[in-house]
Amino acid sequence: MTDKIITVMKKHRLLLVFLAAALVKQILVIHVPIYASPGTPCDDELMRDWAFSIAGMDWLGDFDVYTFLKEPGFAIFLGVCYRLHIPYIFAVTLCYSVACMIFCTALRNIFSFGKYVLVIYLFLLFHPVSYCSSVLQKVYRNGLGVVLTLCIFGGLLHMYFSLRGEKAWRLFFWSAFTGLSLGYMWITKGDTAWLLPFTGVICLVMLGILLVKCRNLRYLPRYLCLALPFSGVLLSIAGVSFLHTQRYGISSLEYYATVMDEISHIRQEGADEKIPLTRKQVKELYQISPTLASVQKELEKEMDEHNAYDTNPADGEVEAGWLGWTLVRAFYDAGMYEDSQTADAFFRNLHEDLDAAFADGRLERVEESAVQKYYLDTPTHRRELIGRTLETLNYMISYRRTHVSMSAREVPDSEECIWAFERVTGNTHAHLKAKHDYAIAGWIVFPDYDGQKMSVYIEDEKGNRYKKLRFRRSEDVYESLKGTGRDLKSARKCRFHTGWDIEDDTKDTVFYLGLYKEQADGAKEGERIARVQIGKDGFIGEGTLAFDGVLDTYNSQKDRKQAENAAILPVQRLNLIGSFYRATGPVMFWFGILAYVVLTLVFLWGLRRKTYEYVNPWLIVTGLSLSVLVLALGIAYVDLTQCPAIKTHYLSSGYPLIISAELISLCKCAELLSVHMQRVRELLVQYRMARSL
Repeated sequence: MTDKIITVMKKHRLLLVFLAAALVKQILVIHVPIYASPGTPCDDELMRDWAFSIAGMDWLGDFDVYTFLKEPGFAIFLGVCYRLHIPYIFAVTLCYSVACMIFCTALRNIFSFGKYVLVIYLFLLFHPVSYCSSVLQKVYRNGLGVVLTLCIFGGLLHMYFSLRGEKAWRLFFWSAFTGLSLGYMWITKGDTAWLLPFTGVICLVMLGILLVKCRNLRYLPRYLCLALPFSGVLLSIAGVSFLHTQRYGISSLEYYATVMDEISHIRQEGADEKIPLTRKQVKELYQISPTLASVQKELEKEMDEHNAYDTNPADGEVEAGWLGWTLVRAFYDAGMYEDSQTADAFFRNLHEDLDAAFADGRLERVEESAVQKYYLDTPTHRRELIGRTLETLNYMISYRRTHVSMSAREVPDSEECIWAFERVTGNTHAHLKAKHDYAIAGWIVFPDYDGQKMSVYIEDEKGNRYKKLRFRRSEDVYESLKGTGRDLKSARKCRFHTGWDIEDDTKDTVFYLGLYKEQADGAKEGERIARVQIGKDGFIGEGTLAFDGVLDTYNSQKDRKQAENAAILPVQRLNLIGSFYRATGPVMFWFGILAYVVLTLVFLWGLRRKTYEYVNPWLIVTGLSLSVLVLALGIAYVDLTQCPAIKTHYLSSGYPLIISAELISLCKCAELLSVHMQRVRELLVQYRMARSL
């Protein structure tokens, strides 16, 4: 029995080492805090709110301005984690480790020894982009995007190497896996087109191999497998469209994209390239389009606000990167997003106004050629694009802004928002200094005492009072409860937001909301009627007391201090690992370039001698490098034409690809050198034996 276990362990020793290293990674991220971003209604907060709705089986919740503008893939992932009570950081890190295994096991086909694959795996596994503040800690789609990128490339490579294998089910499995990964990536991030060139090329190469080597009809299923990656994209899009239609009656706003394209392509003289629609043009459009004029007040207000986000706030204009958000926010504020049908009709009417103006010459449309569209029309633009692309690559290889953070910037009145992030992720937020030892916010009503004058106090187990709750107006709660058949007068004023401080000797107490009935003679409150425990997950009633309430915020400085102390060591360890990458990044990049040149020369020499040992390694490195280059070009284009985009979270998916290309080149050269050294040693042994004879 022992011999069998040892035999199995030897056979799968590489996988066992993979798993052991992944376990170490999971241990390292324990107590790493999240980095919530209050004030991001179209990004982090949107995904959080969608996750709550998905977990509650309500798709994306009520229709609003963002419903059809963002991809829901990350919200689905976050909602599933929340429903299953799996901490967000644990889940993303585990998925990343599995993705690294999938990618690296595919590379086993191009190396003679597993030690080279292990080196690549370890460099990928502990890469700082997998745990830095803007990727893992940020509750947004960047971390999941990195995971899916590795799954897509790993799946494609597994497809390639199982194409002509005896077991056709392997090809089907990896084709289906790649399709699911690519499809899920498509509904998670909008900027995924850069993945299609590599996917398309490798599928064409596989098709060519099948046409040359496998022309028999029994290989037809293998041909069909090549379509699965693209089918995954179509099925994912169709699935989201179906859920949209079921919840909102339509799958998209039919004329939204058309209107945005028309508005951003109106001819103007002497305008900045980054400003597709000037304030002067907007005023002219009010005269042309009655539909746009109906939202004039809201649009002017939003343009004033969004101008502050630009690279040049003093000009009063809104740049391309913010124009779309400016318009839809104005339309929303004007009531055009009351429901999907209202929004759809608004955009249809606006399109008809603009289309008529283009037809009769009141507006002139700017027609862009392909070279103009992609910033290649003039020598100046081409130089700027190349320069910005090189700047993007330099940003990646230097590993700037890839640190783990344990503290966050202060945002006023953000307690409720941050606590919502903590609830949906199951992780503690990075340390914030609060005004009070404890703080809570939410609403509560007591149906049995509705209409009676009551007082509610914060008190401890012994009955010591700390704060009397001051209730604020809450018509939203009243309307919500009324919709369930409960017309409670007290629900009109039941919201609260308060904080209190404690003495050191009460730090371990449990706090309650104590309910007291005011006496008729106006004297101070009498005896306590009932109390409700304040728990981290909400209110907990005692006895038969009936109440309705939601705790939106529960903030304990004691708990935060404990979380901060627990995070110090993991953050320091991860930043220490990251410092190695930051110190060696540029050097490794240039050595990787040199190794790629050597690999290319060996590859060409092999072709000349009709040996193809280095064909696959060279193709893989070239494909990975070109994919990173396409991503860098895309980011450079956005940075030049729309908004600042050379940032870690936008480039996150490219980091594992660029280091993989470097390491594959270096490891293949090391393997080549090792083989030649072994041959030299064998020749020396033969020479010495010949001399001895």
